[in-house]
Amino acid sequence: MPEPTFATPEQVEAAFYRAFETLDLALMQRVWGSGEEVACLHPGGDLLLGAPAVLASWRQILQGARPPSLQFRRLQAQGDAATRVHLVEELISPSGDADGDSTRVLATNVYRFEGEGWRLHLHHASLPMVPSQGGAEKPERQLH
Repeated sequence: MPEPTFATPEQVEAAFYRAFETLDLALMQRVWGSGEEVACLHPGGDLLLGAPAVLASWRQILQGARPPSLQFRRLQAQGDAATRVHLVEELISPSGDADGDSTRVLATNVYRFEGEGWRLHLHHASLPMVPSQGGAEKPERQLH
């Protein structure tokens, strides 16, 4: 049976955050590209290169964890027919309590069209050292 494809970068992004929030390792594996150019930087972490290293890190994060409460909001999107770059604000509460204290993370997600669908090729997440500018609204809760 062929692996399901993602028709748009937005579908990949929704699946990525759903996999993170539900601790779904199988879905997390499907959203990532398969090449050696795949990369990930977790907050405070080192550069991970290649799909095996990236997926091993997500396996470690998701296994044994409690499902977090996770909200995301796309701040900007740009690109062309083969590559899309999304700048995203994430609000993550490890306790799973959406009303509890959340950690604000800023991320750059890069999607590429490969084969017959879109895949995630770069996730670079960092903890901002400054407060949010301009009274940005809290993102709406997104369930996928």
